[in-house]
Amino acid sequence: MPSRIETLDKVPESRLIATIKGFGDDDADIVTAVNNRKGSFTVEATFLGTPAAAGGASMTLDGRMSTFGGPGDTGVRPDEGLSLFDTSDIMANPDLFLLQQPPGTTGLARRLNPQANYLACRWNLSATPKSFLRTIKVKVINAANKKSADARPADTGPAMATGRMADLSPGLAKALGLKTDKRCQVIIPLPAGAKTPPAGTGVAVGVNLKKIDAAIFPKDMTRTLVVMTTSNQTTYWVVNQIGPNEGGQTLLRHTDDTTNILRSDTTVFPVVPTDQIPAAVADELNKAAPDVVASFVEPGTPLPPSGDTNDREFASAKAFVGHDTSHVPGTDGGNLACAWSVNEVTRLALGKPISTDGQGGNGLGTVGIFEVLQARHIRLGAAADARPGSIIIAPTQGANHGHVGIVGATAGGVNDTAVFSNSSAAAEFEQNFTIGKFTSHFVAKGLQVLFFALNPSQF
Repeated sequence: MPSRIETLDKVPESRLIATIKGFGDDDADIVTAVNNRKGSFTVEATFLGTPAAAGGASMTLDGRMSTFGGPGDTGVRPDEGLSLFDTSDIMANPDLFLLQQPPGTTGLARRLNPQANYLACRWNLSATPKSFLRTIKVKVINAANKKSADARPADTGPAMATGRMADLSPGLAKALGLKTDKRCQVIIPLPAGAKTPPAGTGVAVGVNLKKIDAAIFPKDMTRTLVVMTTSNQTTYWVVNQIGPNEGGQTLLRHTDDTTNILRSDTTVFPVVPTDQIPAAVADELNKAAPDVVASFVEPGTPLPPSGDTNDREFASAKAFVGHDTSHVPGTDGGNLACAWSVNEVTRLALGKPISTDGQGGNGLGTVGIFEVLQARHIRLGAAADARPGSIIIAPTQGANHGHVGIVGATAGGVNDTAVFSNSSAAAEFEQNFTIGKFTSHFVAKGLQVLFFALNPSQF
C-alpha cells in the first residue's frame, strides 16, 4: 500500500480529540494539527504504508490547491526565492524559468514561467530530500475529472494553516481544469530506501491538551494551541502564553501519562531535533513555523555616535516608544516581540542587536538575549545600580514566561524608575512598567529579575 496523506480543515479545537481518534481507528501513523489563526485547525494524517525498500513505491497527497509564481503573482514578494532552486540554477532549468527577470523583481518566484508545469507542495523531506525533488517529476491529478499531468517540484508550501496541500503553476492548473480550493492529488515517487518516519504503535488518542495546559501554566496568561503532532503513542505540542505585556511559547511532550516541558522561550521555532525530539517530529511541528522573511521592520537610522553606550540606548528607547510591532515576522502579530524590540532599539542605538538570529538580524528569543548578556555584558548587583539604558530581564523558567526591557529615567526612588518594553496586548513598544512593578510582577511568578549594563566593547 503506498504512503498517503489526508487533510481536514476548519476543525475546532473541541473536535481535535475525536478527529485524532478517527484517524487512529483508520491506522494513521502521524496526525498533525496546525492552528490556522481563524479559530480552527488544519489536521493532516499520514499513513505510511509500505516503505520503498526496493524502489518503485510512492506517496500520494490529497487536498486542496491554489496557484503561485510568475510575474503576475503579487501574492509573493518581488524578492521571494524558491526553496529548491537559486539563481545559479536558472540556466540549467530553462523549462522552469523565464529568459529575463521581470522588471521590478529580483526573486525566482516571480521569474517562474507561469505556463510551465511546476508546483510547490508540503513535501516529506525525510522521505524525499530537496536534492531528490530537484531531479524528479510528480503526477498531479484533478480529483474531479481525473485529468493528470507531470510537473516539477519548485518550492515548498503552502503553509499548512491555509488548509491547502499544493500550489500549482497557473498553466498546470488551467490544463487540469483546476481552480483555487479545488481538490487535487499529487503522486510522488520515493527513492529506494526512503527514510520515511517510522511506523510505530499508532497515534495517541484521548489526550486532552487544554486540560493538561490548564494544570501547568499560570492562570493570568491566555493560552493558545499553535500546533500538535502525535505518533508512536506520544504527543508533542506548542502553546502560546500571552499576558498584558509578556508572552512566550512552550513545547511540551506527553507520553505514558507523563507531561514534560521540553523548551520555553519567546518563540520555540524552528523546532530542532534533539534526543527528546525526533527529526520527523520536528518536521511536523515546523509546519506551523512562521515564514520569517526579515529581522527588521524597516532599515532604520542609527542614532548619531555621540554619548556613552547607556545614553544612546536610553535615547533610542525613548524614540522607539509607540512603534507598532504587529507586523514583525515570527512574533505572532507582536505578541512575542519583547526580545525583538530590545534588539531593535539596541541596533538603532549602537549599530547591532544584543542577540542575533544567526545571520546578523534581530534575535527573537529572551533566552538568546540572556545568554549573550551573561557571556558578554556587565551584570549589575542590584536595581539601584541600573541607570537609564541598562537592560532589565526576567529570564523564562519552565512554564513561567519572562520578559526583557530597557531601564528609563526615574521619577523618584528606584522603584519609580521607568521601564520600556513591548506590550503584547497592544503590540507596541511602550513605557509600560516601572522597576518596582516589573520586579513585583515577575518575582511573584517565581522568576529572577536581573540588570545588565551593555559592554561598549561589544558594539
